[in-house]
Amino acid sequence: PGLIVQFGEVTEGTVRLGDTVSGYVHPVRREDTASNHTAPHLVHAALRQVLGTHVRQAGSHVAPDRLRFDFTHPKAVDRDEMELVQRLVNEKIRANARVQSTEDDYTHAIERGALAFFGDKYEQKVRLVEIANGATFSFEVCGGTHVKATGEIGTVYVLTEQSIGSGIRRLEAVSGRAAERTVWDRFGREERVARALETSAADVEERVS
Repeated sequence: PGLIVQFGEVTEGTVRLGDTVSGYVHPVRREDTASNHTAPHLVHAALRQVLGTHVRQAGSHVAPDRLRFDFTHPKAVDRDEMELVQRLVNEKIRANARVQSTEDDYTHAIERGALAFFGDKYEQKVRLVEIANGATFSFEVCGGTHVKATGEIGTVYVLTEQSIGSGIRRLEAVSGRAAERTVWDRFGREERVARALETSAADVEERVS
């Protein structure tokens, strides 16, 4: 707790103990990471609303190009349920709900209803991230980088949902620029398949059958 560790690779010159180092954060990479860090909060809240409050975050991975969210649930999430989850997430994005960060005593934060997981060891003072547009939609203990309002995320598309262990599911998704690229790539693939089958994109499924 309280220790920030940076991992890097020396590609030129040498680094010695005591050297002064200048850090630079690429703004676009940072924006994309923030988008993919706030999106799991929306996904978590939506899963709990659609599947039930037994859903608990069991891990996550945030990168500029995608997000991964592990959660507790005893069975596969069917397509209709996942469509509801995705729709709810994107409704909250279109609502441009504010994303506010505050600090509080850990015990008091939990008493207020904040969610905290991973089996992490928290300091007494914790950072809280609340997503609200009037009523609170998500309220969690989190130290990550976030957008200031959900509208900055753009959109979220769920790519896959699968089991990774007994009672643990894994959802992978994209948001923002990566979501836009994903849609463009899939439209392109559909058009190429349609041309190969000498039909229109709308009739691809019937042609394959």
